[in-house]
This record gives sequence, C-alpha cells and structure tokens, in this order.
Amino acid sequence: MTSSPGRTALVAIAMLLSACSRSVPPPSPDRPQARPPDLTGAAVMVLPAQAGPNNTGAGEPVPGLDREIAYWLGEMVPRATWVFPPAIERAISRNPSLGIRLDALAVQSFHRGVVEIVGDPLFGDLSALGPLVNARFALVPVAADYIEDPAADGRVEVQAALIDTRGGRVIWFGVVAGDRGPEGAQATASAARALASMFAS
Repeated sequence: MTSSPGRTALVAIAMLLSACSRSVPPPSPDRPQARPPDLTGAAVMVLPAQAGPNNTGAGEPVPGLDREIAYWLGEMVPRATWVFPPAIERAISRNPSLGIRLDALAVQSFHRGVVEIVGDPLFGDLSALGPLVNARFALVPVAADYIEDPAADGRVEVQAALIDTRGGRVIWFGVVAGDRGPEGAQATASAARALASMFAS
C-alpha cells in the first residue's frame, strides 16, 4: 500500500517536530561541559549558595561552602573583581527598603529546567544589587548539597549560573562536584575549588 503525498508530508513534519523537541541533557559534573567566559577585568558579585530542590533544611545548605568559594575564587581567579556575600549584605543593610534575602533567592526555575533569561523576582533583586556593589555580573550557586551515594562515598555538588545583571541573560550554567568522601570540610573545600577552577582557565 502506497502512502499519499499528504500522509508522507505529515509523517515528515511529525519526525521533524520530534527531533526539535528532544531535550538537551542537563550539565553533569561527570560529563564535559561548556566553560564560562573569560572574566578578566570584570566585576562579579558572588551570591550565597542556595538550597537544592531536595534540601529542605534551614541555613547554609552546605556549611562553609560560601567561605570556601570566596577563598578559591580569590586564589585561582585574581584577574576578576569579586564581591562576596559579606559586602553584598552590607550594601543591603544600607538600603533596607530593598527587602532582599540573600539566603532565599528565587532560583526555583533553575531546578526545573534550562533557563536562558531570568525573570522577576530574581532579576529584580540582581539588577538592584549590581549597581550597589558596582558589579555587572552575578555568580549564583543556584543549588548546593551533599549528595549521598549508596554505592560509594558521597560528594558535594554545586549548580551555578553566571548572570548579566543588566538584562537577566544567563551567560553560563554549570554543575561541579567535589571529591568523594565523608560529609565535612574537605568535601566542601574540594567542591568550591572545582567551581573556581571552571573560571581559572
């Protein structure tokens, strides 16, 4: 039985739509991924690590991670000007009407899929903070957690986005992981070092 031209065309269109709708696999710390742009001379504010979708605890999702990220970025990427959470908090304290909570940024869209441009309220927060600390870009660890593995030691994983505060465009998104080992300072430091190393080349 031969197909009619119309049926053949419909099948071709369906195949094309199927190919176009295939989702791009999300970045993984175990797969090569795109590196961020060279930040030489750029001013970048680094926001506190946010809890991942499976982390329901209060406070810093991985204790000590923000401090370690600040240390390793300063050590490994000195060519950029980094503005870390304590300086951002001081700017907010001078402008209390902003009402921004750095530990509760609206990053949930990153937990659901690929984000190319951030909307409000996250964009509003970043666009307000950028001029206060003289930073064009924002590095936002949108999810951080110690991930248990029943077959091996766990590790700290960090998902991070580099965002242009003037337009909300996501310039880079990546996922890194630290060394496997027990939960604690060494696992945390190795994850922070892995994140900094993405910007070091």
